[in-house]
Amino acid sequence: MVMRCSFALDPDLMDQIDQFARDHAFDRNEAILELIETGLACRKENGKMTVRQHRSFEDLNRLLREVEDVKTVLTELRNEVRLVHHTIEADWSREAKGVPFQTKRPWEFWRR
Repeated sequence: MVMRCSFALDPDLMDQIDQFARDHAFDRNEAILELIETGLACRKENGKMTVRQHRSFEDLNRLLREVEDVKTVLTELRNEVRLVHHTIEADWSREAKGVPFQTKRPWEFWRR
C-alpha cells in the first residue's frame, strides 16, 4: 500500500533534487524516492549515519520564535513603563496638599 508523506525542504535542497531529476530524466517524485532508497541502501551497507545537515528553514523557525518572545517581553515592558509614567503623572498632578487646619497660621483661625 502506498502512503503519501509531506515534509518541508530547504530551497537549496529542492534545487539539488530538481537537478538530480533533470540529470537522470526523472520527475521530482521519482527522484525523491530514488534518493531515499539510495540513502537507505548506503546506511545498510555502512551502518553509519552521517552528521545531520543544518537546514536554513529550521533556523528561520527558531529565529521567528525568538522574535515573538522578544516582542512579548517588550510589550510587557511597555505596559510597565506606561503604568509607572501614569503613576508619576498622577502623583505630580494631585500633589498631596496639607489639611486646612495644618496649613493655616494660628492667627487666621482667630480672625473669624
